Amino acid sequence: MLKLLKENKLFLILTVVFWILLLVLIVDIPKAKLHLLLNMYHNHILDVIFINFTQVGGALPFIVGGCLLFYRFGAAMIVLIPQLLITIPLYGLKQWLDMPRPVVYFQDLHLKFPQVPGVDLCVTNSFPSGHTTAAFAMFLGLSFIVKNNSFLKVLFFILAVGVAYSRVYLSQHFAGDVLGGSVMGVLFVLIYMYFHNRWHKDWMNKSLLRLRG
Repeated sequence: MLKLLKENKLFLILTVVFWILLLVLIVDIPKAKLHLLLNMYHNHILDVIFINFTQVGGALPFIVGGCLLFYRFGAAMIVLIPQLLITIPLYGLKQWLDMPRPVVYFQDLHLKFPQVPGVDLCVTNSFPSGHTTAAFAMFLGLSFIVKNNSFLKVLFFILAVGVAYSRVYLSQHFAGDVLGGSVMGVLFVLIYMYFHNRWHKDWMNKSLLRLRG
């Protein structure tokens, strides 16, 4: 496990820096003010980009995991199993906390907030961000798969942060929601990887294309 952490220290270090910076902002700046600060600049092009890019945290991890079955079963498991393991605790926590989304929070304060045309805003279960959780889990999993490719690891981190920011940009979540989601996504992948290495079997090196190999 230590070897895997060392091989992926670039993604993990960048993620920890992201967490620290975001936590400092959350602690130092009031919730509504921080949301408005992170949404200072909107335009039509960014609206279109983030409306589409936010879907990376939707069904895409399962599509990517499905495609990886044709590459290597073990690689597919690194992407798919954490997504499945996260589902119950993620949505259980959402339901238990039942925190208001930005649309409700700002309406209660009688304040205007940035909205993107065509986006249906959710009203409850704000914490943590499910899309951010799924994105960080998928991209960290892919980082483990590509091993020593530093460029891809940095790219995966940037894409994960992009999904996190899209949730704030679209006013579906607050900064604290994406912080919590990213922590959950990383944590579940690391937990899975611990057992993945201990229980590695030869068949994990095969794929749907090499079942007879």
